[in-house]
Amino acid sequence: MNLEEKLLREDTGRTVIVALDHGISGSCMGFEDPRATLSKVLEGCPDGVLITPNFARRFQGILSSIPDLKLIIRVDFFATSTVPGETGTEIQCLLSDVEEAMRVGADGIAAFLIFGREDPRDFSANIGYIAALSKETHRCGIPLVIETVFWGRRTSVVAPEREAELLEAACRIAFEIGADVIKAPYPRDRTWFSRITKNSPIPILVLGGPRMDTAREALEMVRDALEGGAQGVIFGRNIWQHKSPDKMVKAIKAIVHRGSSVDDALELLK
Repeated sequence: MNLEEKLLREDTGRTVIVALDHGISGSCMGFEDPRATLSKVLEGCPDGVLITPNFARRFQGILSSIPDLKLIIRVDFFATSTVPGETGTEIQCLLSDVEEAMRVGADGIAAFLIFGREDPRDFSANIGYIAALSKETHRCGIPLVIETVFWGRRTSVVAPEREAELLEAACRIAFEIGADVIKAPYPRDRTWFSRITKNSPIPILVLGGPRMDTAREALEMVRDALEGGAQGVIFGRNIWQHKSPDKMVKAIKAIVHRGSSVDDALELLK
């Protein structure tokens, strides 16, 4: 079995994972009470959750109540300032390691690969610790999920038409330095995205990003990404900022695992 298969459902080869690691940036709307938000999300029976080690440790009892729930443990930290919510110096570092993640029940390890950094030494350090993580995760037989994001200040001036081209390069770099699964933004250019997924030797899961204006918009992105070759999604705010997180999980699962239409999935939200 390839390592990535440990995170995908055996019957469909796809997955729906809920990102619940946003607390490393501070309290978020809809996620002020971590226990309450987790409970609502788990009512929808996602395939997995992306969380920090201490989140997994604190809520072990609730998490273990869902059979076959995959735990992907975030082991690094990123901030844009030493003051929460402000921008300033870009800060990135490890907050945990493979050993601790496995102690709290990890089925996978997640780390950021951040492009567009102003200081090349920051990017070098990022590559360095991911390479070290990859050696350890492969030694332990646990999949590594690399999240390719363009949060560095230099990417803020990139023309929109270049976003997909940069994503293609980023996904290839993530694979080469050790990813078993890639968590990536959806460029909304299906031609480019299809090319990226077709050429990728490993699964690409689409991240949700900021909350979209409507549930339909979020579900349409899920459908489009799947048609473009994604093997699932890792959504956060577009699930737990919805008024019914459990129903949103079920609606996304209907599209991902059953091939439901967006209209049929929307019926599950009523």
